[in-house]
Amino acid sequence: MSLLRIPRSFRHTQPAFAHASGMQFSQAPSSHPNDEDDELFAFSEETTADEGSTSYLGMQAPWVLLIVDDEPQVHEATTLTLRRGRVANRTFRFLHAYSAAQAKEMILAEPQIDLVLLDVMMETRDAGLRLVNELRGPMERNELKILIRSGQPGWETDLSVPRRYSVDGYMQKSQQTHQLMIEVISNLLLGSSPQDGSAS
Repeated sequence: MSLLRIPRSFRHTQPAFAHASGMQFSQAPSSHPNDEDDELFAFSEETTADEGSTSYLGMQAPWVLLIVDDEPQVHEATTLTLRRGRVANRTFRFLHAYSAAQAKEMILAEPQIDLVLLDVMMETRDAGLRLVNELRGPMERNELKILIRSGQPGWETDLSVPRRYSVDGYMQKSQQTHQLMIEVISNLLLGSSPQDGSAS
C-alpha cells in the first residue's frame, strides 16, 4: 500500500464537519498554497492512528494525543479529523479523558503522551487550568505539550493564555478549521513556533 500525498487544494474540497457541541471543523482555503507542511502532514490510504503499529510501512511509533474534554462530541470530532493523518511520517494514537481528574490519572499511567488537547471548563469552571498548574508544578511535567481548547468565546485572548498558564498553545473551538488543527498540532509536535490561531 503506497502513501498518498494529498495536494492542499484537494484537501480543501472535503465537506465541512461540525458538532452541536460548538466545536466546528470547516475547510478554509490556505493563503500559503506551497507551504512545506505538505511534506510533514499527509494522509494514508487505509491506516488509522488507532492501529498503533510501528511495523506498518516502516513507520515510527505514533504520536500519542490525549483528548481531555467532558463532551463526547468533541472527542469524536477531533478523532475523525485527525485519525487518518500523519506528522513527520508518524500517525496518531488517541487517548480519551472526560475530566481533569481522569486526565491526571492517564498522564501518570502513560508517560509517552506527546500532546494534551485540554478543555478548560469540565468538572469545575477552571478544571483544565488547575490541571496545568499540577502538571507544571508538583507533577514536574514541563516537557509535556499542552494545547488549551476553549468553547467559551472571549474567555481569553490568544496572546494572553500561554503567558498566564504555562501552556504551549490556545485555540477557540468554534474557530477551528481542519487546516488550522493540522498546522498547530504539527508545529507543537515538531517543536516549531506556533502559527496564527495558536497561542503564539
